Amino acid sequence: DRTSVLPRPAVQPLPAEDGEQQLNRTTRLPQPPAPPVPPAPPAGPGGRFRQVPRRGVIAVVAALLAVLIGTGVWYINAGQFTTVPAVLDMTREKAEKTLDDAGLGVRAKEDFSDTVERGHVIAADPAPGKRIRNTGKVTITLSRGPARAEVPNVVGMPFDEAKKKIEGAGLTVGEVGKQFSTETPLGSVLATDPKPGEQRRPEAPVALTVSKGAPLDVPDVRGMTVDAATAALRDKGFDAKVSDAQVFSDRAKGSVAEQSPGTGDKAAKGDTVTLTVSKGKEMVPVPDVTGKSEADAKRLLTGAGFQVKVDKPFFFPQDSVESQSVKGGEQAAKGDTITIKLKGGL
Repeated sequence: DRTSVLPRPAVQPLPAEDGEQQLNRTTRLPQPPAPPVPPAPPAGPGGRFRQVPRRGVIAVVAALLAVLIGTGVWYINAGQFTTVPAVLDMTREKAEKTLDDAGLGVRAKEDFSDTVERGHVIAADPAPGKRIRNTGKVTITLSRGPARAEVPNVVGMPFDEAKKKIEGAGLTVGEVGKQFSTETPLGSVLATDPKPGEQRRPEAPVALTVSKGAPLDVPDVRGMTVDAATAALRDKGFDAKVSDAQVFSDRAKGSVAEQSPGTGDKAAKGDTVTLTVSKGKEMVPVPDVTGKSEADAKRLLTGAGFQVKVDKPFFFPQDSVESQSVKGGEQAAKGDTITIKLKGGL
């Protein structure tokens, strides 16, 4: 739409010719070179979009692929990893919280250490500063204290207090024995094995001997009713326990037939005496020994659990049983005495 003014060349005078010919002559003017075409303006509203060169599209796609590949390589090499935080010498609770805040799981194990306080972290796997997957777990090793523990002096302490002190030293309580003592109070420690001051590996057992107090005589409660026997034992400082089993005995049925510890034994205050109740005498059938020899009669009766007494006539006793104090087939208490009478005369 632009209009350009072209320079007009100077008009050369025409040769002298016929005036009419000069008027009818046409002269060709030289055409100047065309100006360069300016670039097309960007498309506006309602205008046409300029066609993007194919080479530019390829460049854009290549750039996007490069970004995607770079992101993937970064994720594989670094994006899915994190760094293990420092947890050495922390308590277990603090170390677990630190690792949890970093998004990591925790496993725990124990080992001995002469330098790190008991219950604190002495090592981590992977080590602090190392890379680990975001979903990984870190194994922490907790100190169990020195590899050797000293047996504390707990002699004279009550058992519960002594146990706490031994466990606090990294040891455990082993076998517990009891022994009478007139000097050490009931329930207090008399001795330890190993002795105080000796060195042992952590969690090694320490045997304790505990005082039973002064020895007491156990009263004889056999033949008493259960209630009377229990009251008599408690008056002496003992507890009583009735056994579920009952036994046949010469004691009256329902009374105490046996006790443990027995009469005359020594026991400590607070010890338990077990009582066994009598079912009375055991009744068994008496064998019939009439007409049998003295020896056979004795063998049969003693085999059935009876005592035997022989009544012999003064004159001419014979080796044959004439009668017996309890007839054959009748019931008699086991342990009772059966008298047999031998025949006499010629």
